[in-house]
Amino acid sequence: MDEAAQLPEKVRLTITCSPKHGPDRSVEVAAKLREMGHAVTVHVAARMVSDRGHLDRILSAMAEAGADDLFLIGGDADPPAGAYASAVELIDVVATHPQRPRTIGIAGYPEGHPLIDDDALDRALAHKSRHADYVATQMCFDADAVLGWIARRRANGMALPVMIGIPGKVSRAKLLELSARIGVGPSLSFLRKQRGIRALVSKGSTADKLYAKLGSAVDDPELNIAGFHIFTFNQLLETWQWQRERDDARRASVPARPARETAPPAPRRFAEPEQEPA
Repeated sequence: MDEAAQLPEKVRLTITCSPKHGPDRSVEVAAKLREMGHAVTVHVAARMVSDRGHLDRILSAMAEAGADDLFLIGGDADPPAGAYASAVELIDVVATHPQRPRTIGIAGYPEGHPLIDDDALDRALAHKSRHADYVATQMCFDADAVLGWIARRRANGMALPVMIGIPGKVSRAKLLELSARIGVGPSLSFLRKQRGIRALVSKGSTADKLYAKLGSAVDDPELNIAGFHIFTFNQLLETWQWQRERDDARRASVPARPARETAPPAPRRFAEPEQEPA
């Protein structure tokens, strides 16, 4: 909380749906952050919603707290706490609920999902997109994979803005440990083959290069990239400072344009990583 208090108001904080504490604790944390003046996104895992009454309480508490953005995932609770085994099964209920949040986000998987085949992911994305306002991608270290996935989704007709999931300021050991756990193995294999895993968070690291390459794509209207969903790994303030430095460096390298043509910085959301079955 002390770190959050030091962040500028324009930063949006996302609260992960902890497998231990569930969505109710996420809403409690969101309420405290709202009292501090922060914009928040509440992650809700469908498999941790026990029934319609539980969903009613979650959405009512969000509305009371002024938390107006819900990121809906499947979650990995096994077995599910109730009747909802995936975000697909819950999103219709959320979208038509009397206390529907102002915006609903859904997950995208540029490298696929270790537990779900690609065809099923595509069907789930198509269904969820009918009710969602944006897509946030799973963390990925391969910029070409991310941009290629977005381009293919556009070709298939998906118009939702995309928040790209990337790692922020984090120690090498923690990044490797959590990346393996949340299912970004293809990205790790890519790094081992291309540049070596030790380069991941070193000076001039793949993380910096990833941010720079994806940042240059934000201005492409055909891709409709809304900004970045940055995974903090509990290093919130360090991640924000790192991201601000990257933005400053990028702005310094871009030729000046007339004020009326200067676009505002792309939005940033700061989150903890989690496995996000569709």
